[in-house]
Amino acid sequence: MRVKLDLHVHTTYSFDSVIDPAALREICRERGLDGVAITDHDSLLGSLEFASELPDLLIVPGSEIRSAEGEIIGLFLSEEVPPGLTAPETMRRIHEQGGVVVIPHPFDIVKLKRMRASRLEELKEEIDAVEALNGKPRWWFANRSALRFAQKHHMPVTAGSDAHKADHVGLLYTDMEEFTSPEEFLVSLRSASVHGKRYSPWSSQFDRWKARLR
Repeated sequence: MRVKLDLHVHTTYSFDSVIDPAALREICRERGLDGVAITDHDSLLGSLEFASELPDLLIVPGSEIRSAEGEIIGLFLSEEVPPGLTAPETMRRIHEQGGVVVIPHPFDIVKLKRMRASRLEELKEEIDAVEALNGKPRWWFANRSALRFAQKHHMPVTAGSDAHKADHVGLLYTDMEEFTSPEEFLVSLRSASVHGKRYSPWSSQFDRWKARLR
């Protein structure tokens, strides 16, 4: 059985997102998603709460961690990883708890909080997957560059909307075989397909500014 998942979603536990459980349930139903990975900024609380409130959805617990060298997504986390650590230490702590390291929007050259290409090369053995389709990179060719990097190093890829409001959830998604563990997840990613296309990053940025002023 295959599942359709948006592997990069923020909730109200991110300071710049407005997605609550009711909104997530409705948009997943509307777009035929089986679930999402919740990747709030430096917080695992949203994953735990949404998984409890939405038992009908497959919620992959995660966090988008702001390391000292750029943002790193940890999936299947059971404990929070603090921000501000070096990239290797952040990855080590993710792996230590059986988690999966995913590099989000790595080639969005306009984005300051990202892992640099040269650093990705140095740390490639610690990277489990690369986000090849992100919903809102500022640079037009960022997703294409991410896919090329992943193919060069034979890494599996993911797709995620990077949604901060419900309308964006599921605009990009990963279609993959069902899994029951992080190990099965990584195996399934090898035969997964990614779908969707970039939406306006500037519209999303405007929504973030409005959220901060709430």
